[in-house]
Amino acid sequence: MDSQEPRQETVSDTGNKASYKALFSIRNYRLLLMSQTVSVIGDGVYAIALIWLMKLLTGSALWMSVLLVAETLPLILLGMFAGVIVDRSSKRKILICCDIARGSIIVLVILLWATGLLQPYQLIMAALLLSSFTAFFGPARAVTVRNVVPDAYMFQAQSVSQLVQTVVGLTAPALGAFLLTFGTAHAFGFNAATFFISCLLLTLVRDERMTERKEEKMSFASLAADFKEGLDTIMTQPLLRNLIIYIMLINFMLSPTALLFPLMVSDSSELAVLEICFFIGIAAGAVVTGLVRRLPYIVTMSIGLGLLMTGLGMLFWIRGLVWEAMFVFVAGLGSPLANVTLQTLFMLKVPRPVLGRAAGMMRVLTEGSRPLAMMLTGMLLSWIPVRSFFGVVGIFGIVVIVLMVLNPAIRKDSDVSAYHPAAAEAGATTKEVM
Repeated sequence: MDSQEPRQETVSDTGNKASYKALFSIRNYRLLLMSQTVSVIGDGVYAIALIWLMKLLTGSALWMSVLLVAETLPLILLGMFAGVIVDRSSKRKILICCDIARGSIIVLVILLWATGLLQPYQLIMAALLLSSFTAFFGPARAVTVRNVVPDAYMFQAQSVSQLVQTVVGLTAPALGAFLLTFGTAHAFGFNAATFFISCLLLTLVRDERMTERKEEKMSFASLAADFKEGLDTIMTQPLLRNLIIYIMLINFMLSPTALLFPLMVSDSSELAVLEICFFIGIAAGAVVTGLVRRLPYIVTMSIGLGLLMTGLGMLFWIRGLVWEAMFVFVAGLGSPLANVTLQTLFMLKVPRPVLGRAAGMMRVLTEGSRPLAMMLTGMLLSWIPVRSFFGVVGIFGIVVIVLMVLNPAIRKDSDVSAYHPAAAEAGATTKEVM
């Protein structure tokens, strides 16, 4: 606990600007944000380098889809238990160990590639291992942020997180493409370095709640009980329970885009252009999200999803890099409007003691459809043109959004005032910052 940091902040008197000022005055939050910033740059480079390396090794859409499935499976299979373990263990140790392990895996990939020994199955195994540690890192970081950020500033924290992730991510695709011109090992080497730097920043975070752990002996029965509690926490919230169905359907349609973009372009520079435009759109959307946060959550989320689906769907009709970049920008613009709202609702609605297991379970439920979607896409690409998939994504996505808006359980959720950001500020008096 840092004695230099403010302990109280009157939200109703300070307004939006002071709320951001108070948020950034929290030392531990600043360190977490710097760690995230470094990781985002590395992840952006890794995302391009990984799929591009498989393309160089095999030239096969099916192998590329298998690689993407390998990235997703651990998040689903381990995610069911990762949150339970996070809630019972030291979050600080989990975060640090995961970063060290992930950086070491990337170093091993570099050595195999440099010596000419890297095979497609080895790259898939590396993706599996790296995602396995990510399955634990995600819930641990979510709990840590929830602990160091007070409720009244959670919407601001999620907006800043989204903005940093995208603004910093603007450089990552271009940097990744630039590094690939010197060799794939350079891109992976940069990614490994970001993991180790992130680890160093996390060691500087000092909060006793990061090291809290349950003394109760871990057993199959206790894990099962905690697992059930995390699932029940989500399913007993009417809004989350209904939204999750539509999020699963939307994720099913969006999952193949990670595979479709590299196949749609002819070289890494074109891929970098599309990725940059997408992140510019997300950065602009994050700014817009901060301006419209007093709108009803369903309005903000629907507008965001509508822009996202429309931008991707138009790639079926248009041709030319300039037009493609413009509609990819539109898709990016909608992403934070939906994501920030959903993340804020989740963080505020779920009680702190079960947040880790609930976050893990939420990821399992929302990501569960991705492996099937990517495998089907990899097989169908032999008969169906790449751009046709974008048309299907757009049409199906719009239909799902309409169904979501018409769902009375979502439109008339009785608890909306309890976690709507505007209501949270209006009802706040004095909040503990540290």
